[in-house]
Amino acid sequence: MSIYNNSKNLFFKLKQDAPKEWKQYTKHKFVIGLGNGTLKLSSFKDYLLQDYIFLQKFIKILSLSAYKAKNSKDRNRSVDFIIGIKHELSLHENYCKKFNISMNKLLKTKEKKANKNYTDYVLKVGIRKSNLELFVALSPCIIGYGEIGYTLSKVKSWKKSKYASWIKMYASKEYQNISKENILYLDKLFTKANKNSYKSLVKIFKKASKLEANFWEMSV
Repeated sequence: MSIYNNSKNLFFKLKQDAPKEWKQYTKHKFVIGLGNGTLKLSSFKDYLLQDYIFLQKFIKILSLSAYKAKNSKDRNRSVDFIIGIKHELSLHENYCKKFNISMNKLLKTKEKKANKNYTDYVLKVGIRKSNLELFVALSPCIIGYGEIGYTLSKVKSWKKSKYASWIKMYASKEYQNISKENILYLDKLFTKANKNSYKSLVKIFKKASKLEANFWEMSV
């Protein structure tokens, strides 16, 4: 059983209660195209450009989680996460070079509406709600990418895809550990929450998953 199919975890329960939204996101034609290599190169490049903008906003979102942390351990977790994303930005710049995307192009790219809609939504949740709601809103991104990478790595001949390097990145042991840690962290936060808040969490998860699907759609 993979870490994504443990029925005891909050993340699994959220997926079960948002089947339509989760399928639209994780089975999107963009994702299928990554796996079999049929995704247009122009679409992938556009995604990389927008993802660079997203990563910069991700740091702002995680800064909110550090501010809202209830103890030093959770605060330090968010700080370490921010440092990790800062490092990922550098890796992203180098990765883009492999697809002939210059630093100048990265810096001049304007944010698309679908990108802004998702980050604005998560920022709103982070400002108004607790860290539990914030990380639920982020889970389709943080954990979802891990599940997508894991799933695509099980597709026959995925290594022949011209996007195999992207799949390898998110299917890697390192990223799978990030996914697992975030699944467990959601459980930890939920144990301290009012269980009557679950319906609200499902609503947030559905919205975030839909916005993530739109993120794929903007580059197709």
